[in-house]
This record gives sequence, structure tokens and C-alpha cells, in this order.
Amino acid sequence: AEPPRITVPVAGPFAANNSEALRDAALGGLGIALLPDFSAQAPLQSGRLVEVLPGWEPVGAFGEHLFAIRPYAPHVPRAVSVFVAWLREAFAGGFGPRAEGGRQ
Repeated sequence: AEPPRITVPVAGPFAANNSEALRDAALGGLGIALLPDFSAQAPLQSGRLVEVLPGWEPVGAFGEHLFAIRPYAPHVPRAVSVFVAWLREAFAGGFGPRAEGGRQ
């Protein structure tokens, strides 16, 4: 059976849509942050950050989507199109430790 899902509304004096800004705020003592592995890995390994909810998984946009962002251009370079197509195929089954063949 799947564990129950609990929704917790979050509000506070600081919000950002940039993982580095959120990481730096957490490192500065402003509170906890939902961070991607690539942003949290070094501070976790050095002990500057501590994982507080190891069994928790985000649900929704933060946990289920990957965005490829590029500068605007009227023509998308072929290398970018091919790379995005590869990402779509590589992550078609999802990503993370639960995905088939996923890496953490």
C-alpha cells in the first residue's frame, strides 16, 4: 500500500525560484529548503547542511518535472533539439531512485 499523502502549506518571509539562492539561505540559517541533489550534495557531504526529512518525497511540479531552459533564439540549434529529445527519452520513465535505471 502507498503511504498517505499529507499536504503542508508553507509560508515565510523568504521565497525564491533558484536552488542556489535557497541553498545559500539555508546555509545562512534562514530555515529549511527543498533543494535538488546537485545543489545540496557538497554542503551535505561537508556537514554544512543536514537532511531533515529523509523519507519525504515532493509531489507536484518540484518532484515530477525537469525543465530544459535555454536563451531565446528564433531558431533552436539542432544540438539543443537533439539533447532535449534525448532527455525526454532518457527520463520517460521518471527520474530519481524509483525510476527504472534511475541514478541518484
